[in-house]
Amino acid sequence: MAIETGTRLGSYEIVEPIGRGSMGEVYRAKDLKLGRQVALKALLPEFASDDDRLRRFEQEARAASALNHPNIVQIYDIGEDNGTHYIVMELIEGTNLRELLRRAPFANDKLLELAQQMAAGLAKAHDAGIVHRDLKPENMMVTLDGFLKILDFGLAKLLDVPFETHSEMATMVRQGTRHGMLIGTVEYMSPEQASGKSVDHRSDQFSLGLILYEMATGTLAFHRETAAQTLASIIESDPKPMVELNEACPSDLVRIVTRCLRKAHTERYEDTRDLQRDLKAVALHKRELAPLPPVPQIPEPDVPSFGGGFHGQVRRGTVSNVKREIRAAFGETEFLLRSSDGRTRSISERRLRRKLRRNRFSGDEMVRRGDEGEWVPIYKSDLFRQEVPYTGDPAVWVSKRKVKDFLQHACSFVMFGIAWYVFRGEVPAWMGFWGIGLAFHAIGTLPAALPLLRQKRELAAPPTPALPETPAPLPDLLLSASFLEEVERVKELLSRRGGEETQPLVAEVDAIVSRMHDLAMKQRDLSEQTSPEERDALRDTLEEAERNLVAADNTNDRRLYQRQTEVVRQRSEAIDKALGVLGRLKVRQDVAEQQIKQLRLDLSRGEASSASVPKLTSRLSDIRHEVDATERVDEAIARELSS
Repeated sequence: MAIETGTRLGSYEIVEPIGRGSMGEVYRAKDLKLGRQVALKALLPEFASDDDRLRRFEQEARAASALNHPNIVQIYDIGEDNGTHYIVMELIEGTNLRELLRRAPFANDKLLELAQQMAAGLAKAHDAGIVHRDLKPENMMVTLDGFLKILDFGLAKLLDVPFETHSEMATMVRQGTRHGMLIGTVEYMSPEQASGKSVDHRSDQFSLGLILYEMATGTLAFHRETAAQTLASIIESDPKPMVELNEACPSDLVRIVTRCLRKAHTERYEDTRDLQRDLKAVALHKRELAPLPPVPQIPEPDVPSFGGGFHGQVRRGTVSNVKREIRAAFGETEFLLRSSDGRTRSISERRLRRKLRRNRFSGDEMVRRGDEGEWVPIYKSDLFRQEVPYTGDPAVWVSKRKVKDFLQHACSFVMFGIAWYVFRGEVPAWMGFWGIGLAFHAIGTLPAALPLLRQKRELAAPPTPALPETPAPLPDLLLSASFLEEVERVKELLSRRGGEETQPLVAEVDAIVSRMHDLAMKQRDLSEQTSPEERDALRDTLEEAERNLVAADNTNDRRLYQRQTEVVRQRSEAIDKALGVLGRLKVRQDVAEQQIKQLRLDLSRGEASSASVPKLTSRLSDIRHEVDATERVDEAIARELSS
């Protein structure tokens, strides 16, 4: 159940929800003691009700809170308030690695930079005896300044054996429905996890290797149609060679990833620090040994020959090309800058940032990173937001900057003219040309100044009296038109009664309709999950799993297919229950709609027009009770299906 904004848990006040994980809801919260923004994760009731699981969770959370490392999200606090168990951690402003993987494969420099940070954070945790056990792109964030942070240390260790029961799939994220199965983080499991064996820090190394493989190639190393097939592939198969998918992969990086993906954990790194050092060595080697561009042969100066004519001809752009190649050789990012007149030139990231800090651009320029991506206005670029301390609309900042430049120009003109007249007794004639230039500057500034003046005038104008607020039309995509017409007529008849209690009665009717609409949306989603196609796919998956179970010739395969069969049967039972309930839900909804219609008829005949307000309130409360009861039943089945 979501926690409402403003709710206090201990010394923390909920600000807004920012995400939902497999173990609970994540909120932005305010630390009332220290006045800082934090991330608060409230655990789901099924996790908090197990005393042994909760005790181990608290032990692991305390251990993870001792990890002070820039690549690990810091855990600040754990607590409990009115039965809600929560953990408080560092709030990360950035992008999830899963989102960044949409643009995979990564450039080698960026990949190695992030890989070193992943290995550094893991090494710190492994030194403290903590194994992550659920390493995946969803558990990694990249901040705005390029730092990678690993999330959920000490939480995934609660799941000792993956797939032990259906509830043990809690750390899995629903990536999509494939033949009726929930497929998730099995793609990032190690062979020992997939086999149900005990794991150590080298299991995290295998998961890290899978993430690096995906970053380098843009493809999952082990990806099959079902969870059982994926796990079997992790245990038995080798991934496709990285160089076949990305020829630009450094050979040393391929060697490191290959070692991490060894099936036998004894063949991986004995110490994660060694893995970190190897990644650092690859990055340094690539930077130090990057071939410098060949020095161009600059022709000799053009001098006339005795036979007439000239020797050699300097090629235009040679110097700029050499600069560009030298920047690339030393790993310096290059940007292309296009001015308003269409001219394009290259500029280094460091110089571009410096110019932004010093306000050296008018705001009309376009910029892009090298030859990649699209041109974007410089005031909408990421570099602008990072370097210019302005929180409003960038276009407004550009307009203010243009007006400020003109005012500075005009002040300089006036002050110089006054000073010259005071000391010389006259105004020089050449200042006339300056005045013409100032006039052209004023004309160019008008398009920026006029919107600012208009905005200032609107803010200074007295506020117009607020019109009576009319309720927004209720969404009618899922509710019948006849029912909505009955609702409008009931509201109209209630409004004719007049009096102070009319508005609360109308608001009660709106609340009923809003609840009915929410319920209809949930029923639609539930119906999609119990569609004939879904049931057919589930039946096919169950038959296939049973056949595979019979044909399995080793213990590991039998265990995998047995677990798959149990999961599918549990989901099939949940769907059967839902089908039985959906019919009863429809009956309850029809009853609620009929009660609204009956109330409209009574109001029309005058039988309810003279009724007391408490009586009308009681009738509306009965209708809402019918809707609420329906919603509770629906949510119970929805939870069982989603689990």
